[in-house]
Amino acid sequence: MSLTQIYLNAVTHQVITSEELAFVAGNHDRFDRTEQKLSARLEHLISSGSISVGSR
Repeated sequence: MSLTQIYLNAVTHQVITSEELAFVAGNHDRFDRTEQKLSARLEHLISSGSISVGSR
């Protein structure tokens, strides 16, 4: 699983699964600067309601 693939799936389907969210949270400290920015963008989309947490 990669952050890029998670992000693309979440944006495409407007849903992120709890497993994907756990992966992002569990690996955040290992992300490089670009991945940290991508995860921040994902966090913003979730908090604004553009992406919901659920199942596909």
